[in-house]
Amino acid sequence: RAQDSAQDRAQDSALERARRRLLRADVGARWSRPALPLPRSSAVLLPLLLRRGRPHLLLTVRAAQLRRSPGEVCFPGGKSEACDKDDIDTALREAKEEVGLPPEKVEVICRLVPGIDKVNQLVTPVVGFIEDTFQATPNPDEVSEVFFVPLEYFIK
Repeated sequence: RAQDSAQDRAQDSALERARRRLLRADVGARWSRPALPLPRSSAVLLPLLLRRGRPHLLLTVRAAQLRRSPGEVCFPGGKSEACDKDDIDTALREAKEEVGLPPEKVEVICRLVPGIDKVNQLVTPVVGFIEDTFQATPNPDEVSEVFFVPLEYFIK
């Protein structure tokens, strides 16, 4: 029991440190759907979770039959729709459609500065924590694979 409690405290501490750092990077709604001459906006979810005490990102491989970017590695996400009130809604809706992640199981932390993708679309990254017990259910029409990569892989 004492070992479990120490592991829980260490995990909570790692999540709190990550939360504080991410909140400092939050751009909020300042960049959300700006009045730029872009056809549509999109959002992606950067789902973070702890595995063996280390932060990991959930990534997907786009299905081979997709017209745009088949087989590419990406975050869950896509184009905004009329039903989305903001970029967070878009990212959460798309994550549910693509990998079966219920929106209520995501603790949204922040939005990062958007970028423009290769088809001239504004893409807003939304960072959120998910539970380490999440079991992805890929939508085969959109996703061929779901995998997790340690965050440190991107920092090296």
